Amino acid sequence: MNITPSEEQVLLRDTVSRFLADRTDPATAGEEPISQDDWRALGELGLFGFLLPEAAGGLGGGPQDVMIVAEEFGRALAITPLAEGIVGAADAIARGGDAAAIETWVAAAMTGDHVLAVAVADVSNDGARLTGRADFVLSAVDAAALVVIGDGATWLVERAAEGLSIDPVRLIDGSAAGMVRFDGTPALALTQGDRDTTLAMIRLCHVAELVGAMSTLYEQTVEYVRQRQQFGVAIGTFQVVQHKLARMFVALEQARSLMLKAAIVDRDDAGFVRGVLGAKAYVADAAQRLAEEAVHLHGGMGVTDELPVGRGLRRVILLARVFGSASEARVALAA
Repeated sequence: MNITPSEEQVLLRDTVSRFLADRTDPATAGEEPISQDDWRALGELGLFGFLLPEAAGGLGGGPQDVMIVAEEFGRALAITPLAEGIVGAADAIARGGDAAAIETWVAAAMTGDHVLAVAVADVSNDGARLTGRADFVLSAVDAAALVVIGDGATWLVERAAEGLSIDPVRLIDGSAAGMVRFDGTPALALTQGDRDTTLAMIRLCHVAELVGAMSTLYEQTVEYVRQRQQFGVAIGTFQVVQHKLARMFVALEQARSLMLKAAIVDRDDAGFVRGVLGAKAYVADAAQRLAEEAVHLHGGMGVTDELPVGRGLRRVILLARVFGSASEARVALAA
């Protein structure tokens, strides 16, 4: 197993980093979800195709490639549908065995023209129709189609389908989600692919975003305590502050190590799903503790909208909980 990125992966990281640096202002990072124009621009760069299977017209990127892209998104505190829309839904459709669905939805997702979403739902199915619900579905409001993951089966539902309703809600980080209801809604069964692997890829994406966010919040905090004066000296000279920063750094490096350990395993390997669960179990908790400490060390300014650190905390809180919290990951590992 090789954790050293290839030349192509280094280029991928640099491309994503430069794009986000050009399109985002660090002072306003995390204020608003990515614009539709910027999302399309990422598609035009070929980023989404890089992460999708070759059989669907992509370049067959694996877990390490997803990790590289997602970590840069997290570092920029970018609010995007990368995990649910590309790594989750588009990939599930690409592997789902329906040629017409691949042609219709994967190609449009690759170019950024369509947003897709994943709904982990409590549904019953009567033939080709679904009845049930899914709460707080990320990107559902903007999605042209939903990949619905139920108990032992996966379906594709078009946004315009009969009996589908989506009520918008605003989440803690400012992103939009939907309360989704199915009432005899027509659905296409995706007969191939593996639901557990799909969910693991989404979680890996979120783990990498969390590690990226941790990096940014740590770096911003180090810079702040170097500049903030108290009693005539920088507060970063105080031993208690240095100890806090040391603990934050250790947590960040441990989180990065677990992320790498999960990502270097092939997605079809028997240990991939458990490896990602282990990473989520640690990183979700560690990221929130680090983000809370970052806000604490910024003092009152940390909870205002003038600095990105408060927005970073809100983003971390969300990513730590969607598609399974740390405690839920531990329960799954123990099962």
